[in-house]
Amino acid sequence: MNATKNETTKKIQSHRSVRRYKPDAIPSDVLEDIFNCGIRSSTSGNMQSWSVILTEDPENKNHLYKLHWQQEMILQAPIVLTFCSDMHKMRRWVQQGQSRQSFDDFLGFMTGAIDAIIAAQSMAVAAESHGLGICYMGSTLWEADKISKALKLPEHVVPVTSMVMGYPNEEPEKRDRMGLSAMVHREAYTTWTDTDIESLFEEKAKATWERFQSWDNFDHLVKKYGIRNSTDYYTCDGKYSKALHQRVSEMYIQLLETKKMFL
Repeated sequence: MNATKNETTKKIQSHRSVRRYKPDAIPSDVLEDIFNCGIRSSTSGNMQSWSVILTEDPENKNHLYKLHWQQEMILQAPIVLTFCSDMHKMRRWVQQGQSRQSFDDFLGFMTGAIDAIIAAQSMAVAAESHGLGICYMGSTLWEADKISKALKLPEHVVPVTSMVMGYPNEEPEKRDRMGLSAMVHREAYTTWTDTDIESLFEEKAKATWERFQSWDNFDHLVKKYGIRNSTDYYTCDGKYSKALHQRVSEMYIQLLETKKMFL
């Protein structure tokens, strides 16, 4: 697993999420090249059961800014991309062919969701190769029902992720990542002991805590949420709380039912 790096792998391994952007527009030919990389991505059955909504109008971006918990990068970056699981067009084609109906179920949603994520990552790598920066937004899931309404998504189309894209106005440091021993299992999954887990997360816990301590408002967060360590932060009410997970889980299941992705 020690293959010689090439320009592509160097670019991928130097990835940084960018959260501050210049207002410069992305040239149309560059954007078209990036979209074509998404189109050429792997896709189940060559169905291309995904779609992406390009938002660049200031008024529409401002609406998304509010839905995405007021993340400033949405207003700074020239475009916002919302990637969707999309079985709408496939189902319409099947109907026009007067063929048996299918894809209106959870497997159809999952097929489209995986296609969308694969395409999104291809476009992310392509964007960075052009000197652009990107940042994915988990808030797409948190407010999927409202985003779906704002983007006028029809039945069988559901948002799964979003990213902002533009020219970076910062040079963020590379974030820590766990190594191969934590991520790669050979032949079968390795069930870790408590000692293994502590060892695997040791460097991550230290680096994460140091990053938290560099924040101007971290002392306030510590007092507000009773944070003692990195895991406390990840599960506190100000981050990925159980209440948030419960709310979003229930909302997303209801959205799938509304979009008729359940039988």
